[in-house]
Formats: sequence, structure tokens, C-alpha cells
Amino acid sequence: MRTPEYSDDQLAAGVAAAAAALGEPLTAAAYDAWQRDQDAASPALLIRRFGSWNEACARAGVATNKTRSTSRRWSDEDVVAIVAAYLGSPGATGSFADYSEWAKAQDDAPSGATLRQRFPWAEVKKRAAAGT
Repeated sequence: MRTPEYSDDQLAAGVAAAAAALGEPLTAAAYDAWQRDQDAASPALLIRRFGSWNEACARAGVATNKTRSTSRRWSDEDVVAIVAAYLGSPGATGSFADYSEWAKAQDDAPSGATLRQRFPWAEVKKRAAAGT
């Protein structure tokens, strides 16, 4: 069985048709369930073609759920300053696991997972210790 080829306009039209049928904001999961009974491309193809689900929806003029990217909530300088504050806190061991526990108790500190999206632990500790 040969996979059908779609133009960018056809792909966008499929996303728009799904939004008309399902409402907005349109999620990839809702589109995926809808497209199985239609002559429409898979979400994977849309993402490969347009780079992301949000971009596929943007091309179709369809709203998506907007979630705030936690990876850019803090600047690099903010992250380094927060790690410096952790390192200077009473009882800090300097381990990644200890930082992760400390961050949970703070009002505005990135989680360990978020921090790792930005820097290797050894690098951010080195920057924090150097004050850069």
C-alpha cells in the first residue's frame, strides 16, 4: 500500500477540517482520533512536514493549547543565580539530587529536570561557584 502524498495546502486543510468538526483549541490527540476515519494525514506526518504540531495548526489558522515553556521561564543568568543560592544554602551537599529536593521547596526555582534541559549539572555548578 502506497502512502498518499499531500501538499502543504492539503495538510493544512485537513487540520482546518478537523478543527471545524472538533472545535478549537485542537490537540494532536483529538486530531489523531479524527483523522483515522478521514482521508487525512497522520499527526506524525504533519509534525515532520511543519516541524511541530503548533506550527501545523498555525499554518491552518487553528488555535492550539498554549502552554508556557518552563525551559525559558528563567534566563541562563537566573538559573546560575538560583544554583548559587542553593549552593549557599545551609546543608547543601552540591549533588544534583539534593538540588532537586531543595528546588521543590522553593517558590521560584526550576526543577532538576528543567535545569538539565539548559545545562549539565557540573557546568551550572561551576558557573554558580564562579559567579557567572
